[in-house]
Amino acid sequence: MANLIARITDPRMFIDATTIDILDEEMAVFEPDYARNGILDARAEGSAAAVICATEIGDLTVTAELWDGAPPLETDGWEDVAEVPVRWLTDVMEIGGEGTSLDEEPLLPIPGPGDYRIRVSGKNRDYDDPRAETDPAEEYLIQVWPSEGARDSGVTHKQTSRIGRRRREGA
Repeated sequence: MANLIARITDPRMFIDATTIDILDEEMAVFEPDYARNGILDARAEGSAAAVICATEIGDLTVTAELWDGAPPLETDGWEDVAEVPVRWLTDVMEIGGEGTSLDEEPLLPIPGPGDYRIRVSGKNRDYDDPRAETDPAEEYLIQVWPSEGARDSGVTHKQTSRIGRRRREGA
């Protein structure tokens, strides 16, 4: 059974340009493939991934977790859930948009360079953008764990949001 090592929650992460970037110290951003699964993509060269959000500019609720193995899969309560492999070249994994409500940058203390899997679960994705003040915040759970070199194309566990479907269809 896998164990949770670290958790960071930012109730008001500010994003600009529709993504939550997951980057190393090189900050090698990339253009994610929105059609891959509608919620998550990783850079083929490694050390970068992006959560594809419905909100273009605004605040989201984001929780990032580091596990020592594959965490239990929970799809109840989430609209979209997908995971992808990523090769990480450094020991820094920063989770962020354009700003954080936390006192320090949200960094996951990964054990070092190597192969990892990233699973993202998202909900409240189908509200208008910009959102009304009464709408719930778009919310994401990002789970990261070391993998044994699996280089598959990823797994989509659940796809129910309209925005995810539009992204997968290229719209």
